[in-house]
Amino acid sequence: DALQAENETQKCEMKGLNSALQWAYAIERIPRQHWLERGCDEEYVDAMENLLSSMEESIKDLRMGTVSENEFGENMIKIEFILQDEVENYIHADQDETLMPYWKELAAALRHWSEYHADDKRLEVEIVYIEMPKAVLDILRPAFKQSRIERVYFENCRHSNHSSGYMADFFKQVLQSNHFITRVSFGILEFAQEDVKTVCGAIESRNAGSQPIEGLGMVNCFENGIDTQTLKTILASITTSRTGNVVLNLSFNGMSSREA
Repeated sequence: DALQAENETQKCEMKGLNSALQWAYAIERIPRQHWLERGCDEEYVDAMENLLSSMEESIKDLRMGTVSENEFGENMIKIEFILQDEVENYIHADQDETLMPYWKELAAALRHWSEYHADDKRLEVEIVYIEMPKAVLDILRPAFKQSRIERVYFENCRHSNHSSGYMADFFKQVLQSNHFITRVSFGILEFAQEDVKTVCGAIESRNAGSQPIEGLGMVNCFENGIDTQTLKTILASITTSRTGNVVLNLSFNGMSSREA
């Protein structure tokens, strides 16, 4: 029975690998003209092509079990759009329907790695300077709820056509379902007070159980600065953790000395 189970596992793993290879060879490359016709300049197109290449590489690493470690020895997947304007401000990538197959395959690859390659390891997943509309979050949500992810970091990812409530609800559901996740951080994502309550409510719920949250970051997430009530909500949530060593990062939120 044990041998049969092992054979079935290997068959499933090979099926997943074959599926990934078929996707890699079958995926229709997005021509440069597609972006140029949308009014993007050559630098943006170069950055987009680099992004897609890095996504393909991350998907391959997840499927093959070759995810590299960061400087802290943690397995990390980083999806990042890198482009600066003439005054060195970072520019984020606009969401486009042609990117949806990449998000779908990334979600499948996260589940595959967790099932066949994780062993006792966990992932850090970072998504940086890429618009994340509801459609993308809906694709990623099942994978983030099920995969062996320990840390999540989203920076400048909110889609301009959606309120941040979608992002807050995404993390509420993920934190409630995936108890491997112990740290979550946001950067340059504007949060309303209700959004903070949503995220912090999920953290309090987790802290009431046996897998508490060990770290929360909200860096530059409040356009007009962080108000006292919002700060109290955040502090109330993380102080319910029983780990005794919770990391909180609220940098660049314009707190007054009294609030700090």
